[in-house]
Amino acid sequence: MSERTTAAIILAAGTSSRIGEDRHKLLLPLGDRPVIAHVIDAVLASQARPVLLVLGHRSAQLRAVLAPYLVYPEVHPVDNPHYQQGMSTSIHVGITELAHLVPDCDSALIILGDQPLLSAAILDTLIEARHTTHSRIIAPLYQGQRGNPVLFERSLFPELREVQGDEGGRSVLTRHRAEVTSIELGSTHANYDVDTWDAYEAVVKEWQKQHPSDE
Repeated sequence: MSERTTAAIILAAGTSSRIGEDRHKLLLPLGDRPVIAHVIDAVLASQARPVLLVLGHRSAQLRAVLAPYLVYPEVHPVDNPHYQQGMSTSIHVGITELAHLVPDCDSALIILGDQPLLSAAILDTLIEARHTTHSRIIAPLYQGQRGNPVLFERSLFPELREVQGDEGGRSVLTRHRAEVTSIELGSTHANYDVDTWDAYEAVVKEWQKQHPSDE
């Protein structure tokens, strides 16, 4: 089974420095639950397994808020003690933990914890593209613009462990651009994040349009 398994590594360790006023962007409300909960809901509704949740900044607070999710056997929270050194350190922690959990896992989706309009259908589309194309990298396009999450084949995990700073897996994707299959997913809304307060307000506005009965 693991030969066909695509894991999800949710990056939720960052300091939220750009949103200001000591806010934690992943805990901002969206509908009836925080931003990070929407991401986890989408992942749990998808084929991606296991689900690694990489925590760092305010880890204890996040664990408390997300306690209902942490009882799921497929959800594995793991702390990144070096989260202040950038997103790459969370990828290192996630990939290392995945190697212990599922050593022969086929691939992994690197998912941003602040992308709450992401859907299970998008994740499954990327996973199915991996199964049908066997490409080493599957990347989404939103109206022609590359976005997140990105799926990486297991053979690229050692390179992901070598990335530095706050770039995520961009250098690996660039290095292997000839081995990327890009999937057009249409609307840009699913690629919205909440990195700044203005971006959060845009996400809330879009959420309210999609869920008018929840207002």
